[in-house]
Amino acid sequence: MATIPEIRAAVFDGPGAPFRVESPSRPTLRSGEALVRVSLCTVCGSDLHTFLGRRKEKTPCVLGHEPVGVVEEVAGDVRDVGGEPVRVGDRVVWAVAVSCGACFFCTRGLPQKCESLRKYGHEAITPQCGPVGGLSTHCHLLQGTAIVKVPAGLPDVVAAPAGCATATIAAALRVGGVIKPNPLT
Repeated sequence: MATIPEIRAAVFDGPGAPFRVESPSRPTLRSGEALVRVSLCTVCGSDLHTFLGRRKEKTPCVLGHEPVGVVEEVAGDVRDVGGEPVRVGDRVVWAVAVSCGACFFCTRGLPQKCESLRKYGHEAITPQCGPVGGLSTHCHLLQGTAIVKVPAGLPDVVAAPAGCATATIAAALRVGGVIKPNPLT
């Protein structure tokens, strides 16, 4: 029988306080949830704003919402954004936020305004949930999380920012309209 590795997390208690390393309990997954072993997490500008006190977050928390990792455990039916099953051993990235899918905003195509929105790297550690930040050895993926499988040839350093930085750039391009090719090329 394989031994289950201990979870270690860099816990943020607030601006001015040093991170402390903690061993939170391994979460008991509910149906539709997964546990991912984080292989790399890039640091986003919002992480820096939180660390410096320019942005308030619930504490204690585990920062980091741009991770990539390998699925270690799955409970029930977990699907990626393409509808394919997520299995142990899959390399994945995930969206920065997870919505309920059923509230007023979610049913009107505004999941980012969900009445019970949860954000990776921005949630307080609780006994029922966690850690849900990438500055840890493992991340608890909540039910309804948009998960994307990462192709084998794509390096972690390229895949990690997909859930936030790359998504932000894609949204800006979408709002800005189609970029026309340079007529001089």
